[in-house]
Amino acid sequence: MKSGIRFAVRARSVGSAAVGVAAATLLAACAGSAPPPGGSWLHPSFGARQLEGETVVVLPVGGVSESDGSLPSDSLASALALRAGEALATGLETGGAAGRTVRPVVAIVELGSLSAEEVRALYDPLTLAVLEGSPGGEIPGGPAAGWRDVTDRTGQRYFLLPKTLSIARLEPLRVRATFDAWLVDATSATVLWHAPVSAVNEHAPSGAAADVYAAALDDAIAAAVSTLASRLARLARTGTDDFGAAVP
Repeated sequence: MKSGIRFAVRARSVGSAAVGVAAATLLAACAGSAPPPGGSWLHPSFGARQLEGETVVVLPVGGVSESDGSLPSDSLASALALRAGEALATGLETGGAAGRTVRPVVAIVELGSLSAEEVRALYDPLTLAVLEGSPGGEIPGGPAAGWRDVTDRTGQRYFLLPKTLSIARLEPLRVRATFDAWLVDATSATVLWHAPVSAVNEHAPSGAAADVYAAALDDAIAAAVSTLASRLARLARTGTDDFGAAVP
């Protein structure tokens, strides 16, 4: 069997009860945040095949925003975050990250011992400021200790965090979904990769008026999941991001 990346892709990676609380808490923290700028960032230490044979744990979507403000409630945003997180986890695992590098294996990983506050604290330091300066990508101080503690408690090193999901309605039934993706090496408390990953639903759906926008939204998220899987597979295989990585 070929070696590859294993994804800890249980849809509720931080525990069945904890994900709902964690997602809601993260949504409150991320509400109103702007979508990430274009371009990607790659740590100079990252190399080809570095993730081969490793498990990458997919954490929940941290927050959801919509450009026209049409998410009427926190509960709807939380439900969308859970749906998108499940789609991302499932897509990465069952799709084998576009069939390129990732071996589709479900790892038995339980992160349920992490509280909602502890999960939120993992997301808080992931800002563009962490990528600036020299050396870029190193998570500082207390947050770094928090990341190392997660490795000690879970036995896992690599984590993929979809920090935000941004939704933009381009036309009534054309939607762009953007994941603000962060790949973190928790052992060294270092950001390895950051990129906004976007996609638009290819076809406008048909159906009852009450359902078509939801279908368009799901299609856009699915397309963004597929794009993220391809990007991550290429990154793991080659050690570079073909979509214009800016190495500090």
